[in-house]
Amino acid sequence: MTAFGKSLRSEFLLEPDYIPLNHGSYGTIPKSVTAAMREFQDKSERQPDRWHRIEVKPLLRRSRELIAELIHAEDPADIALTQNATTGICTVLRSFPFEQGDKVLCYSVAYGTVALCLQYLQDIGRIEIVKIDLDYPQEDDEILNLTREAIAREKAKDAGRNRIRMAVYDALVAQPGVRFPFEKMTQLMREQGILSLVDGSHTAGQIPVNMTELDPDFYITNLHKWLYTPRGSSILYVPKRNQRFLHPLSISPGYRNSNDPDFSFENEFGVPGTVDLSPLLCVEAALQFRSKIGGEEAIMDYCHQLARKGGALVAEILGTSVLENASKTLTAAMVNVEIPLVESIYGDDNAKTVAEFHSKLMLEHNCMAPLYKHNGKWAVRLSAQVYNDLDDFSRGALAIKKVCRQLQKQ
Repeated sequence: MTAFGKSLRSEFLLEPDYIPLNHGSYGTIPKSVTAAMREFQDKSERQPDRWHRIEVKPLLRRSRELIAELIHAEDPADIALTQNATTGICTVLRSFPFEQGDKVLCYSVAYGTVALCLQYLQDIGRIEIVKIDLDYPQEDDEILNLTREAIAREKAKDAGRNRIRMAVYDALVAQPGVRFPFEKMTQLMREQGILSLVDGSHTAGQIPVNMTELDPDFYITNLHKWLYTPRGSSILYVPKRNQRFLHPLSISPGYRNSNDPDFSFENEFGVPGTVDLSPLLCVEAALQFRSKIGGEEAIMDYCHQLARKGGALVAEILGTSVLENASKTLTAAMVNVEIPLVESIYGDDNAKTVAEFHSKLMLEHNCMAPLYKHNGKWAVRLSAQVYNDLDDFSRGALAIKKVCRQLQKQ
């Protein structure tokens, strides 16, 4: 097993002086995966017709088989390959046959474009949004209780009838970067007769997931964030009971009416069009690299422990605290730390504060840590990865401290 930390930095293309604490936004890939991607791209150009019409199809099938094994999905045919998580989420929300009066449950921490997709559906009269506000750090049971109360309130409004058709929630929230109780939430939705759409954008490669045990109605995850595949690779998992509800955002040659006996989810979603398919073909190379350096459990454990230790170190340097609940359930491989920025020089213009913070951190300190405001406090989300060690968190904290001094209103 390869030693984790800076000794692994040479396996990636990262700049030597870069302080990489933001793997969660875009991910990055090992050199071996880069080589595999380039080879697939070259193959596609040597004989484009043979490639797109014949050769690429079994390779895409192989990627789905490997992902099915990773996430414990019984049938690779239940997996659609997409270019990003938002595509998967919008595929479900814009294709699902909502009826007049249907409601969709969501949370205030939903990813920006997911929330906007829901807003769009409400604007055109297809759904009504039922939003639950969350203020972390919260206990998992508190979130579950808030959800039960919201469902009960909506039932009371509708004379005892449950008009909530679907619930959209994260497995790992983007901002703040916390673990959501998605397993218990999926069970709760099943008990309430509500369809579950789980935004697992950050899960593959960061935490173990089991589709057979979880049994969600719809589940998406990026592969390019934490699994080391190139950007532009994601999956949508749909059990057979729900496949007839969906069609791709861009209708494919495999389209059949949902009631057609020849309808096939696999045929409709099998090939994502005439695009660069190389990122989706690099699943095997990514998994081989992960196996070479220690495997899934070792990678996840290292990143989790480093996130905890690194977060504590950053909080100590900044004189602040880690965003964590009493049960310690929020931190996976992303940790959230409050920063010493009480009042920005840009006042209530949060967008300007975020833009300037990111700009200074990247251009003046060659570091990146996403800034956000939650529950009235400014915080950063820090990602722990196999190429990181505590020195990265220490150097990052000092850079963050300097930028906070520049942005703090005197």
